[in-house]
Amino acid sequence: MEERKWRSPLGSGRAKNVVHARVGAESWGVLEELAKRQGVNHTQALRNLLDDAKERMAEETFGPRLESLARTLLGVVEQQARHATRIEALVAILRKVEEGQAEREAQILQTLAGVLGLCQLSYAHLLGVVESSPRAAEITSSAQAKMRALRGES
Repeated sequence: MEERKWRSPLGSGRAKNVVHARVGAESWGVLEELAKRQGVNHTQALRNLLDDAKERMAEETFGPRLESLARTLLGVVEQQARHATRIEALVAILRKVEEGQAEREAQILQTLAGVLGLCQLSYAHLLGVVESSPRAAEITSSAQAKMRALRGES
C-alpha cells in the first residue's frame, strides 16, 4: 500500500501563495476553475494544460511536415489508382484479343474440316477414275513411290 504524506492546509496555502506570486491571482483563478471542471486537483489540471501545450507545440512543429507527407501520400494513392485503371484497361484488351483469337481458331478449324471433306471427295472421285483406267496399276505404283519418298523411305 502506498504511503501518503500528510499535508496541512497551510502547505497548500503556501503553494497557492507561490503560484499567486509567480502567475498572478487571475491565472490561479483560471487554474482553480479548470481543476473544478475536470474534477482533478490543481497539480493535475496544470499537468493537463502542459500536456495540451506540448501537443500544440508538436502540431506547430510537425504540422507542415505531416501535411506535406499527407499530400505526397495522396499523390501516390492517386497515381496507384491511375495505374490500376490502366491495368484494368489492358486486361480488358487482352480478353478481347483472346476472344478474337479463339474465334479465328474456330474459323480455321471449320475451314480445315471443309478442306478435308473436299479432299476426301476428290480422293474418292480420283480413286474411282483411276480404278476404271487402263493405267491403274502404273498410277498406283507411282503414287506409292511418291508416298515413300515423302516419308523418307527408300
